[in-house]
Amino acid sequence: MSRTALALTLGLALAGSGCNWFRKKQPPPPPPPPPPQVVTPQTQPAPPKPAPQKVKPAPEPATPPPAPALGQILTNEQRAQYKREFDASLQVAQQALARVAGQPLSRDQAESANRIRSFVTQARETASRDPQAAAQLARRAEVLARDLLNSIR
Repeated sequence: MSRTALALTLGLALAGSGCNWFRKKQPPPPPPPPPPQVVTPQTQPAPPKPAPQKVKPAPEPATPPPAPALGQILTNEQRAQYKREFDASLQVAQQALARVAGQPLSRDQAESANRIRSFVTQARETASRDPQAAAQLARRAEVLARDLLNSIR
């Protein structure tokens, strides 16, 4: 056989059988599902139900002791000093509010008077718990009151 015949025979043999290189490969079949598990019910007697008990209301707890105050520990002398400052500042603020009570006030002056009242209220509420903070609030009310009186003149 000649070379040409051999090449032709070989080419036809390859073309006839098909080329696996260009053929799409089939994906492998999915694995079979796992066999179902057989569950055998176990019949056990139900646990006995406890007898219903009467629920007694919890006794009212005694009032808890007050929480410890978190603040400065003040000596009696310091407490007395803060009390004097508180009283003096509160008096000035209240006198100023009394002086402007009947007068017409601008919007800013009315806001200032409301702020003074708010500081006075806060100072009174704080006085028993924290004398230092109460004195500071009263001092703020006093400063605003002095400014208010100066703006009216």
